[in-house]
Amino acid sequence: MSLALGEALFFVGIDWAAAEHAVCVMNEAGKIVSEFSVGHSADGIAQLVHRLARYGDPELVPVAIERPNGRLVDLLFGGRACGRAGKPERDQDLA
Repeated sequence: MSLALGEALFFVGIDWAAAEHAVCVMNEAGKIVSEFSVGHSADGIAQLVHRLARYGDPELVPVAIERPNGRLVDLLFGGRACGRAGKPERDQDLA
């Protein structure tokens, strides 16, 4: 599996929490273009998927989330092996 990001124009980070998830969208220059939160509910997840669709084809928008599984991960990645799921403190292991 390649970790190359290709020609991505936007990057998404999701801070997973029990009641509400914080979302940050950055452009290719690293500028924050959107920050918002969504509830941990079916409506919240639907809102997240809808809002992220504004940034292009989901397969071309890398998403980092600190959780490797669950309904949100399944909806965002649709079973495909892409994105980055895991705990942020483990990122130092990749350097």
